[in-house]
Amino acid sequence: MSPIDPATTSDENLLERYQPVTSRHELPTGLAYSVTTGYFSLLEDDTSRPEAALPRVTANVFITSYEADLPDAAKADRPVIIIFNGGPGSSSVWLHLGLFGPWRVDNSAGPRPFVPPYRLIENRETPLAYADLVLIDPVDTGYSRTEPGEQADLYHGVDEDVAGVSEIIRLWVTRHERWTSPLFLAGESYGVLRGSKIAARLAERHGLYLRGLILISSTLGGGSMSFSPGAILSTPAFLPTYAAVAHYHGLHPGRGLAEVVAEAEEYASGEFLSFLARGHRLPPEERARAVAKTAQLTGLSPDYVDSVDLRIDKRRYYAELLRHRGLTVGEIDGRFTGWNPDGAGEVALHDPTDQAIRGAFGAGINHYLRHHLGYRNDLPYELISERVRPWKPPRDPFSGFDAIGALSSALRQNAHLEVQYHLGYYDICTPYWGAVTDLAGLQIPRSELRRIETINYESGHMIYLDETSRLREAGDIARFVARLTGQADPTGQTGQDGPAV
Repeated sequence: MSPIDPATTSDENLLERYQPVTSRHELPTGLAYSVTTGYFSLLEDDTSRPEAALPRVTANVFITSYEADLPDAAKADRPVIIIFNGGPGSSSVWLHLGLFGPWRVDNSAGPRPFVPPYRLIENRETPLAYADLVLIDPVDTGYSRTEPGEQADLYHGVDEDVAGVSEIIRLWVTRHERWTSPLFLAGESYGVLRGSKIAARLAERHGLYLRGLILISSTLGGGSMSFSPGAILSTPAFLPTYAAVAHYHGLHPGRGLAEVVAEAEEYASGEFLSFLARGHRLPPEERARAVAKTAQLTGLSPDYVDSVDLRIDKRRYYAELLRHRGLTVGEIDGRFTGWNPDGAGEVALHDPTDQAIRGAFGAGINHYLRHHLGYRNDLPYELISERVRPWKPPRDPFSGFDAIGALSSALRQNAHLEVQYHLGYYDICTPYWGAVTDLAGLQIPRSELRRIETINYESGHMIYLDETSRLREAGDIARFVARLTGQADPTGQTGQDGPAV
């Protein structure tokens, strides 16, 4: 395709200008597959007019879908995993080139800045070996764009986003005739909230029931994770993660990670809550004990913990933990370190995790789509888009960003839906203990908790940045899909799964 001259063209014909491209490839195992990259249009019915009107295109959503080259009869039994990241405003690049796709970013640098020039390597653990994959970039992320002439923020909100991504899923499943295939959703970060709400919407709106839900690295946005000033329950949700990060950086000498986090979990769920709730009513000796215990677990000084009244804001934690070494720690992954422009700054101004990896994933997706898949689009591929902000809250003023109710509804409506929840110990962005606390509040019978499996990894928000955790995570997904679809376990291994909630 020839280059586009922006001076003589407009964005009015994305579908005509950037036609879908299908290419054929083969896994090292010999499995032949096809990849289709291109746009799906979102249509809106105009119900504002008294007379009937044709639906109009409101947005064009970029999708990359992988399907094994099998006879149509065989496709019905093959699982489909539909994948998105979060943000809001994130493209699917992170899960695409970090965990699911047949090619991935080389993460051999570990929790340090990836070294340019960057390269992609074959992902021998790709779920494509046993399931078809659909990667969705929500509106105004990746190459997806709102249609010119439409309201710019048409899909920039909780309800609007869920409706739009749900419709794309329905369209893909319908056009590819996969209504009878075992369907799975995989969502990371805000994709956990999106995925939970979509699972409920697809079942209620279309009777489209999922077989499994893979939730990666986020809370459900419930009461345990209120970030408002003074919210008591938010502080204990972070404390076990603070303890894990402090352990990684050598501030719990002579102790194992499991021992440290177990102590922090017990403290966060009991005595610490009592300390916070009593506030100024604490006798001096009890307050001194609370300060000392909290400081010991989090790796901070007693003077600092006392000065913030036991309430440790995560933005301050990034800057404070390793201040004595002149370093800040990462939000996405507390193992990564960086520097503040001002060494005495109260908060960290940048996340060293994002700074370490963004270049590799940016180069990776732009190279992969053009070089490997032959898809050419002159628009900038938006890794994480700011154009989706401000993000509109739900229309229900009492629901906030809470997805506990939606996941509960999906589990109640679909008695065979199962959930695999992946959580990283070093994730300060969305701490794992907050997710565990949220899950304990699901509005389902206690006996149904057997359908939810939680797995902890010695990694951060993007679990697959750690190679040992990536291999384990890929194996856990493979075993989950195999168990729910009656397939042979493709890994041939016994999992190291954690206990159910």
